[in-house]
Amino acid sequence: MGAPLPDADGATGRAGHPDARRPRRRWGGPLRRLLPVAVALAALAGLILVVNPRSLATALSRFNAAVAPPVVLLAVGWFLLQGARWHFLLRVAGSGLRLADSVLLSVAGQTITALLPLGDLTRAVFAADAAGLEIGAAAATVTVQELMFTLFLVLLATPGMIDLHLGAGIVGAVIAGVLAIFAILTVPPLFRVVRRAAALLPLPRRVLEQVDELQQETVGLLRRADTAGWSLLDLARAAVGATVLWLIVMGLDPGAISWWKAAFVVAVAYVGGAVSFLPGGTGANDASAVGLLVLLGLDGGTAAAAALLQRVLFTGLATGLGFTAYLVARRRFDLGGLLTHHTG
Repeated sequence: MGAPLPDADGATGRAGHPDARRPRRRWGGPLRRLLPVAVALAALAGLILVVNPRSLATALSRFNAAVAPPVVLLAVGWFLLQGARWHFLLRVAGSGLRLADSVLLSVAGQTITALLPLGDLTRAVFAADAAGLEIGAAAATVTVQELMFTLFLVLLATPGMIDLHLGAGIVGAVIAGVLAIFAILTVPPLFRVVRRAAALLPLPRRVLEQVDELQQETVGLLRRADTAGWSLLDLARAAVGATVLWLIVMGLDPGAISWWKAAFVVAVAYVGGAVSFLPGGTGANDASAVGLLVLLGLDGGTAAAAALLQRVLFTGLATGLGFTAYLVARRRFDLGGLLTHHTG
């Protein structure tokens, strides 16, 4: 048999079928992955246009550069606290990873968290690959951590809410929502009711089986005393997040808001970003922060500058530190790609 003949464009194929061996590029997958990022960036751009780019630029020019170093250090600490807290949950789930390795994998997962909805579950995939955990057990550690963190964040917001005499319905609804999730996961009769309702939906059986596994693993974690004890690290991370925004506002307009009010803004904005399912909450989180800061008396330009600086800080660190940590972790643990689960 002779070699395949090149066609007029130089492509190699069989006689009569010049494109038979030409690989077809599939754009559907990459486009679906980029769509949430495009939506988030569009939302952020729209927010900048709404508040007036000139007033935003004026506010940014007033930023006190002396505030930048402690803000960056605190933001790095936020990621380290997340990894340290996750380590103790992983240990309960059966992981034999060292503290440094757990933190490394946690930071590595931030790359996807910043780019895709529900990207935080990338940490669970990495833990499954590196520590040999079942994916359900690893996902349960992430679920428990984020539930505890959200609850502490909202509790820190309560004094600011009381001081403002508003927002009681918002914070109350969030606290009730978090407690309802805890109840569904930990009270078997309640879970069975929700499970039966979910079974009526057109969901694949595999999804329902994964939900059952996640519930069982989550209950096992929540019923342990050490889970509650180490959750103080979640409280510390929530306090660091509030401090970062407070310092950023101080750098733009000293004395404009109290620390407790900054905690209120961070809590409501964080929840708003989480329910939006946008990558990293980009757009929804920032719009919520701007609206609340304006409500607290800041002008639109300063409020938008604070939200933008916070976004650039956390997304920039998540992407930069995350990708660097991923390169190290991939070598150390033979991880799969950032968007694929390793099957070897």
